[in-house]
Amino acid sequence: MAMLPETRDALARYDAWLARTVKSPDHMAAQARRLERSARSVGRRLRNMIFGVFAVVLGAFLYGNLVAPLGFVGLMLTLVAVLGVMVLFASWPAPKAPRLEKLPEAPLATLPAKIETWLEAQRPALPAPAAREVDMVMMQLNRLAPELKQLDPATAEADDARRLLSDHLPRLVKSYAEVPATHRATAEAQAHFREGLQVVGSELERLTTDLARERIRALETEGRFLESRYGPSKKK
Repeated sequence: MAMLPETRDALARYDAWLARTVKSPDHMAAQARRLERSARSVGRRLRNMIFGVFAVVLGAFLYGNLVAPLGFVGLMLTLVAVLGVMVLFASWPAPKAPRLEKLPEAPLATLPAKIETWLEAQRPALPAPAAREVDMVMMQLNRLAPELKQLDPATAEADDARRLLSDHLPRLVKSYAEVPATHRATAEAQAHFREGLQVVGSELERLTTDLARERIRALETEGRFLESRYGPSKKK
């Protein structure tokens, strides 16, 4: 039985309210990682600012002692240079979202972090009811990252992961963005987008589980080898 438009709209409004008021564990984890990335970015800027100010002051000190006294004008120029360095490094380097056309060339191990950064940059344009699905995908990316670091890039699993991360997921987000603005906010468009994100999240979970099972099988094989090589039967 088809859902009435009024029912679909009511469910969409409820989902939007739920996304704003109830925070899932995935949302909290994604928010914690955003804060961590922001803290690292602020730390890098602060470090660069300190180095820049130190370089200006050191340069002024050396000039004043080895070349000629700075005088009032020199002190003012030094102060202006210090302020300029502080303003420059307060906003530079600015974090940049990865370029999609470069993702197929990126090392496999770096793809989850790059896609997470790109997806975070797209978040303001994504529908509020899809926040839970976006957080779920970002959490799955974080869980998949350690597995991809140990995965041989020549395997079929690596091809599946690269295709999903660098092609299918970005294409889903771009397809939603290309929906005309007058229809993008409709419950139908948002439902299709959320369903696509759920499929992506399920596939990411499957990849993570399969790769973890490979590690468990490798551990089991190693354990059997050690047992056969050094077990009690070999000591008799």
